[in-house]
Amino acid sequence: MASPIRYFAERQLRLPTTYRDLHDPEDQPEMSTATAEQVIADTVQAAQAVLDSEIEAIFVLGSLAHGGFAPLVSDVDIAIVVGATAPGTAEQMARVQSLVVEKGSSPLSERLSVFWADWHTVRTGEGAHSRLGPVDRLDLLDSGRLLLGSDQREPSIRPSGQELVVMSADHILNKFTDAYLDGLRDTRALLAGGPRAITKAILFPVRFIYTLRTGRIGLNEDSARWYAAEGLPGSALALQALEWRNDGIADAAAASQMLGAELDGIHGECFAGYAKELEDLGEASRAAALAKRAASVQVAHLMRAEELAKLVVVEHRHRNRAAGPLGAI
Repeated sequence: MASPIRYFAERQLRLPTTYRDLHDPEDQPEMSTATAEQVIADTVQAAQAVLDSEIEAIFVLGSLAHGGFAPLVSDVDIAIVVGATAPGTAEQMARVQSLVVEKGSSPLSERLSVFWADWHTVRTGEGAHSRLGPVDRLDLLDSGRLLLGSDQREPSIRPSGQELVVMSADHILNKFTDAYLDGLRDTRALLAGGPRAITKAILFPVRFIYTLRTGRIGLNEDSARWYAAEGLPGSALALQALEWRNDGIADAAAASQMLGAELDGIHGECFAGYAKELEDLGEASRAAALAKRAASVQVAHLMRAEELAKLVVVEHRHRNRAAGPLGAI
C-alpha cells in the first residue's frame, strides 16, 4: 500500500501541465548576480537623489555580500547609513525603494529590501527611527560590503545572544501565525507559489534554529548543512531546499510528498527550541506563545497523517471493488 503522504501527492496534487514552465529557471525573465548588481546601482542612484548629503555610507547585505545569492529566490538587501535618523526617515527610504521599483531595470527590483540607521545605531544598536534589528546589524557589522561613503562600523558592540533570540522569536511569532502554517499544509497552493515561497518556508525556520544554537547569522547553505549534520527533523527537506533555490522544482509530486512529510517537523523543532530558550531567559509570555505554536503544529501533523491514512484505506477498497473478486485476492 502506498504511504499516506505519497497517496496525497498522487491523488490531490493536480498542478497544471504548465507548472514546470512557470517555475523553471530557464524560462524565467533574466535574473542573475549581474542583474542584482544593476538593482544595487539603481538603489545607490535613487538614494543619492532622495537623501543627497544625508548619506554617510551604503552597504550591500545578505547573500550578495557574503555569498550564496540565488537569483531564483534571493532578495537584494541594502543598508543606508545616514547622518541622523528622524521620524521622516522611513518615508524617505520608502521613496528610494519606490524609485527603484518604478525604474524596473530587473525583475529583482521588486525584491529590494532597504535597511537604515545612523552610525551610533550601527555600532551600538541604540537609537530610534531606524530599521536595523540585531540580526541585520550583525550581518552589517560582519559581512556588509561597502558601496559608497566611508566605513565607520568600528568600534562596535555586537548584539548579545539574548537580543538575537528575542528578535528572532518576535519575527517567528509575527510571521508563522496559525493561518500561515495552515496555508503551508496546502501543498498544491504552496507549490504553485514557486521555489521562492517554498524554500523560504523551509529555510527560514532552519536559519532561526542555526542562530539559536550557534549565535551566528543563519546563512542558507551553512544553516541547512549544519541542520542536517545535527540530524534534526526534516533534514532531507532542508538539504533539498538548497537545490530548489538554484535549480527550481522539476518533480512537483515528489516535492509535495517531502513537504507533507517533513515541513511540520522543521517548524515544530524551531518553535520548541525557541520556547525552551526563552523560558530559560525569563521571557515567559514569548515562551508560552511558542510552546503553544509547537504543540499545535504537532497536533495538526498527526491529524493530517490520520486523515491521509483513512483516504488510502478508502482508495484501496475502491480499487479492490473495481478489480472484482480476482483483483481482491
